[in-house]
Amino acid sequence: MKKELQEKLFEKYPKIFAQRHLPKTESAMCYGISCPDHWYDLIDTLCFNIQIYIINYNKKNDNEMLCEATQVKSKFECLRFYVNNSNDYYVKGLINMAEAMSKKIKEN
Repeated sequence: MKKELQEKLFEKYPKIFAQRHLPKTESAMCYGISCPDHWYDLIDTLCFNIQIYIINYNKKNDNEMLCEATQVKSKFECLRFYVNNSNDYYVKGLINMAEAMSKKIKEN
């Protein structure tokens, strides 16, 4: 993905992409978002929905939930979006849906 598109996502969702400054020994986000540019809107929508869910979850619960991307890439022409909190079924569902949709989105 073009650097300017990545930076827009990093700026909009700093908590989700908090690991982008970590070394490769700690997170694969140091490599950036390794996806085609035409998936920008899909990734943006996924991150928006994860962010809204986390904000609402944290308002309702005493324990704070974090959800940070550890790797975002394309594999076999499909989005792969890995997070450190993969135990939450809602977040898993959002990611699974985005990954499935990525197979349908073709470059113009």
